[in-house]
Amino acid sequence: MKIKDHIEKSRRIERSSGKFSQDTDYEMFIESCMLAGTHLLNAVLHSSGITSEHHDLLHSDKPALATAVPVRVTEMMQRLKQIEDLRSGYLRGKNPWQPSHGDLCVRNMRFLRGCADQLLNKEVTS
Repeated sequence: MKIKDHIEKSRRIERSSGKFSQDTDYEMFIESCMLAGTHLLNAVLHSSGITSEHHDLLHSDKPALATAVPVRVTEMMQRLKQIEDLRSGYLRGKNPWQPSHGDLCVRNMRFLRGCADQLLNKEVTS
């Protein structure tokens, strides 16, 4: 997928996630953070030449990347992984919701958006 398309998808998903309550609709909230964050990460990976536009990463840790990854991109992957790690307990399991996990998703999405804004051309992300 092209960088511009990843950015647009991320924007749309983030806009839609604003319709969910972080605490009441936590399954959809986590899912939307994961999807929007994955699009931002893929845009950065493509822009930096780590992956081609024909190779999208589906999860932050799979598959392993063959190219060295800059520190800032590694931080993005770690933050996205924190969101991904919440997913199975809440979407597939029966973990009782912890509002602090919603706050973690919000902080991590701000971080991912900030990194994408810094690492990509401002005209693409703004």
